[in-house]
Amino acid sequence: MPNEFDLIDHIVATLGDVAAGAGVALGPGDDAAVLTLPPGCQLVVSTDTLVAGRHYPEGAAPDAIGYRALAVATSDLAAMGAAAAWAVVSLTAERLERAWTAGFAEGLKRAAARFGLAVVGGNLARGPQSVTVTVHGHLPHGAAITRAGAKTGDAVYVTGELGAAKLALGDVERLRELSFADLDDGEPPARYWRPTPRLAVGVGLRGVASAALDISDGLASDLDHLCQASGVRCEVEVSKLPVAAGCDPLMAASGGDDYELVFTAPPARAEAVRRLANDTDGPITAIGTVRPATNGCRRTAWFQDGKAVRPAPGYRHF
Repeated sequence: MPNEFDLIDHIVATLGDVAAGAGVALGPGDDAAVLTLPPGCQLVVSTDTLVAGRHYPEGAAPDAIGYRALAVATSDLAAMGAAAAWAVVSLTAERLERAWTAGFAEGLKRAAARFGLAVVGGNLARGPQSVTVTVHGHLPHGAAITRAGAKTGDAVYVTGELGAAKLALGDVERLRELSFADLDDGEPPARYWRPTPRLAVGVGLRGVASAALDISDGLASDLDHLCQASGVRCEVEVSKLPVAAGCDPLMAASGGDDYELVFTAPPARAEAVRRLANDTDGPITAIGTVRPATNGCRRTAWFQDGKAVRPAPGYRHF
């Protein structure tokens, strides 16, 4: 088995050009990266840890793991309206072989190139397999979109489709067997292993959205977080949800791992939302309305054809 430093050198060599980029004064190889923010910008930082057997199937292909790990972390930048800039990646495993590590680095490279990220550092450690990715983005001072700005009368929107990842998780054995090269665009396994952070949408929502967050644990759970932060209630019509083919709408509402955006915007911004959907070639669907919190209830009320329904809770970490 190669030693730690050989593996690090091999990872950096595999990353190639995506180990450098705009604002990278010093990338991998030293004790820390040195980065330069654009003038007038604030730094946006988020961290995600994916644990084998809990957040992805044990024994899965390394290139798929690498791509997915970077993609899901980057989705948080999109939700804040940030431009993606840099990432650091920590990999823990009981044993690492050169071929596995090269595949993992290749997945990182593909994702970084697609999302405009520079992978500027990281760490290797021995232990149960997990991947921790910290992403850094930037946006103009004061432009961040948070969960706390939704107002009564705002429309509730969601990007893309929901439920494909939930369908993929119905066949974990197949997910485990698929490498990056095996993934067919549009099929549920590809949507699971290769989610699309809505970075262009997030940037376009600056000054348009009143609140936003990404859908990681399921819309049914995540929209409640927005309600709680904003002190409002949302009403959603299940039949309006944009659902992947073959997925039941209620299942799509509770399924996690979509990494789409849910956001609110005032009625006066409806045309701006429509233009943004056209400009980014990504569907954006109005699914509900923000209402005042009644009797202290700050959560989502779900309806199907006018009747109250309750989707299953989304993913819970503990």
